Amino acid sequence: MDKKLVIAAVDVIASNADILCEILVRLPASSLIRFSAVCKLWYSIIMSMPFRIRHSRCLAFANALPPTGIYFYNCLAKVQNLESLSLTDNVSSLPPLHDELTTSTTIGGDVVEFIDFKVKQSCNGLFMCILTERSNMSTSRKGLVYNPVNKFRYVLPTCTVSDEWEYYNLISYPETPYYKALCASYLAGGNLGASSMGLYMLEGDSWRHCDSMDATGHGFDSGVFWNGAIHWIGVYFSVYFVVSSEEVGRIELPMAPRGPCNQKLRYFGESGGHLHLIRVKNLYAKKFIVLELDKDTLTWSMKYRVHLAKLISTFPEMAQQTPSGTQYAYSILSLIRGEMEEDSVLLLTIPGKVVTYNLVLKTVNVIRELPGEVHDTLRFDHLSSYQYTASFAPGEDWTIDPK
Repeated sequence: MDKKLVIAAVDVIASNADILCEILVRLPASSLIRFSAVCKLWYSIIMSMPFRIRHSRCLAFANALPPTGIYFYNCLAKVQNLESLSLTDNVSSLPPLHDELTTSTTIGGDVVEFIDFKVKQSCNGLFMCILTERSNMSTSRKGLVYNPVNKFRYVLPTCTVSDEWEYYNLISYPETPYYKALCASYLAGGNLGASSMGLYMLEGDSWRHCDSMDATGHGFDSGVFWNGAIHWIGVYFSVYFVVSSEEVGRIELPMAPRGPCNQKLRYFGESGGHLHLIRVKNLYAKKFIVLELDKDTLTWSMKYRVHLAKLISTFPEMAQQTPSGTQYAYSILSLIRGEMEEDSVLLLTIPGKVVTYNLVLKTVNVIRELPGEVHDTLRFDHLSSYQYTASFAPGEDWTIDPK
């Protein structure tokens, strides 16, 4: 083909907004940020509201939002440093968070210094963080919504008087570029007593009380957004808040496996539109099942049966002899559903390594060396790990869902 004709065709495509839009809408968010700097035309397309809405819906419809990576903490360390791990071949490293968030900013005319932050939730490309801020010689805690791709950040207003007992949750749908924020805060007294939890939705710059629930036996520090609701796990049942109707409900949990372990919960999280639960009869069980919650009936059923015998035989250092018998050193960081069923994996830490365990094929793949002693393996868990999916939302001018 004539080289001049090829160049002419490229020029036509590069200058045609309609053709460009059809191409760009299929690209990942991280690429779009770079391409927005090509020229004014590309910038105007990528930064427009219609394009971002279409981009969000296109990726969600194509089921093209697998995790780009995972952020996780050493949950037993005195100083909790946030580590990251890429899960895709075309991304060598994830965006750093610490330097981006612990910087000074101006809020209401006052200079505020953020001295610490802690990621609390990830939801379709956005992070909910808790910032410790210092202003006028006093410290307080603030919720913050952050997107590492476009550096978007929004500091949430304080919900109640006692910020020590506020738990912020993020609601972000993959098919839209908008988000909502929910705050759960303990109430003093009230119809439900001292364990009553008030639920507040953010509207503009203020919070609106929308419901209350009994908080007995539940932790509200790690909510999971799934199927249009925020879910919090308890010992005997889970509670949830439906965003659209602003109603609360509860789901009975199956009987936990019998065994000597009091802390039977090893995993509770969402991936690929599926909500999963793992509970064990003892902390170091090598056999367990993965439960999945049905969207229609809200009942739990077995999805995967896991036996780590092959993993243990490949890495015999996992088996540790103790006065109580043989124990197996591993922690569950995350469960990741693939586009194909046979691509679904457990992300585990074992002595010295991070590995994937294929839930269908039962194969193992080492994806990172993790220096440290055997006991360091148990310093990581799902409550301190957060899936990250590159997203292009929200934008500076449409931070809150307008509905």
